Amino acid sequence: MIGEFDDGRSKSYYCRAAALLDPAGIENALKAAGRKIKADHVPPNDAKAKAKILRAFLDALASKQGVTSEDM
Repeated sequence: MIGEFDDGRSKSYYCRAAALLDPAGIENALKAAGRKIKADHVPPNDAKAKAKILRAFLDALASKQGVTSEDM
């Protein structure tokens, strides 16, 4: 996650997500984020936009798994 979606501000969030969320769910979120990035034609060097997309998918996963925003 960090290598492809690092916007310079999300490392702690990604580490907490990796610790708290289901690994299969994280993998699905990464794939879904990649598809959305391609569909939205996000430039490869736009780390901020890519991170925002991934965070939305991870937040949705956290909500489904009962992980609160305070935990993340």
